[in-house]
Amino acid sequence: MNSPVVVFVYNRPLHTQRTLAALRSASNAANTSLIIFSDAAADARQQTAVDEVRRLCHSVQGFASVEVVERAENYGLARNIIEGVSQVFCNYPTAIVLEDDLVVGAGFIDYMNAALEFYCDRNVFSISGYTPEIRISDSYPSSTYLMHRNCSWGWATWRDRWQSVDWQVADFDAFIRNSHLRREFNRCGTDLSPMLLRWRMGEIHSWSIRFCYAAFRQGKPTVYPTASLVQNAGADGTGTNMRSSARYDTQLVQNVDLSRFATDLTPDEQIVREFRKKYNTSVIRLIINTLKRWHYILIGHKE
Repeated sequence: MNSPVVVFVYNRPLHTQRTLAALRSASNAANTSLIIFSDAAADARQQTAVDEVRRLCHSVQGFASVEVVERAENYGLARNIIEGVSQVFCNYPTAIVLEDDLVVGAGFIDYMNAALEFYCDRNVFSISGYTPEIRISDSYPSSTYLMHRNCSWGWATWRDRWQSVDWQVADFDAFIRNSHLRREFNRCGTDLSPMLLRWRMGEIHSWSIRFCYAAFRQGKPTVYPTASLVQNAGADGTGTNMRSSARYDTQLVQNVDLSRFATDLTPDEQIVREFRKKYNTSVIRLIINTLKRWHYILIGHKE
């Protein structure tokens, strides 16, 4: 049985229309259930756009079934995703998740379902449909690679992995004081532990960094395709957590080879080095993050 595709939308009708059109054109869409979570307007200025998005969602065809869940109050992205995916897992063992600014290739649904099945009983936390533009050797034999960092741009996971996440990150204070754990967490980008600190301090509300931390604590990597089946069309400054940037632009492909999934779950060191370059922060940002960490440790944080 195909996993349901879960899409989270808010107030961007043009982005939403593009996302749903690409998804509808994907192979196996007609055999896939679509579940859409539409967040409510945060204020009156957003209402017209939210209403337009909801009209688009209710008119969608081309799937095995379509369910639109309209939030009666504004949840914000993190709460909407955490509660929405949790709700989906009450009825399904797996889920494929998209936000309203992602364009997928024709083979996206097939790849996600095949990877969920292939890696189900292996030590893997999630599946990514996106991959950044990094250099991968021509001699690399597989169509997927493993990385100790999740991706929120078109992803999938299993019920048991999702339900294992501690969304409160109860051990955060011990973690932020442990230099060894921070280095390990940052092995796929020095931005990771600072993001978790920013969440703890209430500066961001990211669900993804907490999901990433849970995977790290369990030692379970994420699977990435060697070519990207997802393109982020939201890096134009209109999104909740994404400024305008071309840093993460990637060339969209329509399919990847489903017969060459990586069986070795140890991340390839050459790919890790290239991946890290993409996400490492600048020296100035490292200094700022260090000062912020010490401020938290010495002064503490009031809820």
